[in-house]
Amino acid sequence: MIDVDLDRVGIPIAWPELFARDAPTDVEIGSGKGKFLNELASARPDRNLLAVERSAKYHRLCCDRAARRGLENVRLIRTTGEDLLFRLLAEESVDTFFVLFSDPWPKKRHHKRRFFRPDNLAAMQRALAPEGRLLVKSDHDDYATVIGEVLGAASGFTAIDAEEAFADLPQTGFEQKYLVDGRTIHSFALRKQA
Repeated sequence: MIDVDLDRVGIPIAWPELFARDAPTDVEIGSGKGKFLNELASARPDRNLLAVERSAKYHRLCCDRAARRGLENVRLIRTTGEDLLFRLLAEESVDTFFVLFSDPWPKKRHHKRRFFRPDNLAAMQRALAPEGRLLVKSDHDDYATVIGEVLGAASGFTAIDAEEAFADLPQTGFEQKYLVDGRTIHSFALRKQA
């Protein structure tokens, strides 16, 4: 059961119920086509990996790719990051959040749609286990500035070395494309204070 039917699971989600095992659980908000998720799941079979994706097309593609690889440690939910954070996750249940290349909504009238806002960050902090991590990347200079301001203003987190935090993680499809294009990649890494 890679594709999670929210009508068939308890809410908040209990990892042993969802994954049929109790293991450290990481969450990707916005899986896109699933390159990062599937490579990470293959490299870390001892960890549970949950991803949410709003786009039906990308959600289906990601589910199909995970199924073809036979990844038993992956679950996918078609929903928004906000639904996940404010309705579906139990307190202190997530070991790592990955938010990689979220939509920068560059037009000023769309800025209210940006994911990085104080309320979303507070919800991630609530869902993170003590010492849990938040790992973020963006290629959009303006949005990276906003992300840095939101993260910098949050209490209860400590900045950690981003290069070290991302060192053994796969790249997303976006990241590979952006690096070829010569774009600057902005990386952020925080740890929840115990």
